[in-house]
Amino acid sequence: MAVRIEVTSQTLIVSLTGLDVVWALKRRLVINRSDIVSVRMVPRKEVVSLLRLRLYGSFVPGLICAGTFSVGRKAGLPRGSRAFMSIYRAKHVLQITTKSRPALIGLETANPEAVAAALQG
Repeated sequence: MAVRIEVTSQTLIVSLTGLDVVWALKRRLVINRSDIVSVRMVPRKEVVSLLRLRLYGSFVPGLICAGTFSVGRKAGLPRGSRAFMSIYRAKHVLQITTKSRPALIGLETANPEAVAAALQG
């Protein structure tokens, strides 16, 4: 369960390693920082409740939520929006909302407060 996050002046790069690649069926995600709308810490259950249909990846309730999902209407995002998740058992996770695809990103990291501060600053 290793998610490496690199924040540059232009981009946010999320790299998955080990079994995370298998669970999420994705190795890397690159988002322009200009597309990031909000970054916040939320309870894991709150982020998972926004998801509707697993498109590809893995989902075992309470254990793993990794991959690409469609987003329900209660997320307040446009119809057809997608979410990328890499969440396991953490109580709080990093939720990133973007103007591009995926519109919602949920990540479990070792130090989510530092990542949130780097993205907001």
